[in-house]
This record gives sequence, structure tokens and C-alpha cells, in this order.
Amino acid sequence: MATIIQIVVYLLVGFVEMFLATARTSFIAKGKNFSASAVVFLENIIYFFIILQFINNMHNNWPIFLSYSTGGALGTFVNLRKAT
Repeated sequence: MATIIQIVVYLLVGFVEMFLATARTSFIAKGKNFSASAVVFLENIIYFFIILQFINNMHNNWPIFLSYSTGGALGTFVNLRKAT
């Protein structure tokens, strides 16, 4: 059960992270400097959290790593789909 919860959490974190990354790119393209900077600040907090988690949990956690990547792909897809 704990692994399923971790998979869901990493999926959501990956989703939010890539959703923010796509939003940042959009803000940069539109010249919204403050918004882009605020998103980068949030992204960096998430990045450091994820890097720390990956370093501390490197022992055969492929399902969790894959769920994080899947969440990232979904976050990008949803944000770009919204933009079109």
C-alpha cells in the first residue's frame, strides 16, 4: 500500500512540475518576467525535493521513478492542450 501511495504522490509531483515548466515557457514567450520568475522559484523547490528523494531512494524504485516521469509527461500534455 505504501508503494501505491508513493507512486500516486510522484505522479502528482511530476504532473505539477511539468505543468509549471510549460507555464514558465509560456510566460517567457509572452514577456511576463515576474510570473516566469515566480514559477522558476517554485520549480526549483520541487526539483531539489525530487533530487533529494531520488538520491535517498535509489534502491530499485523503478515504479516510482516511472510514475514521476509519467506525471511529467501528463502535466506537459495537459498544459499544452489547454494552450491550443
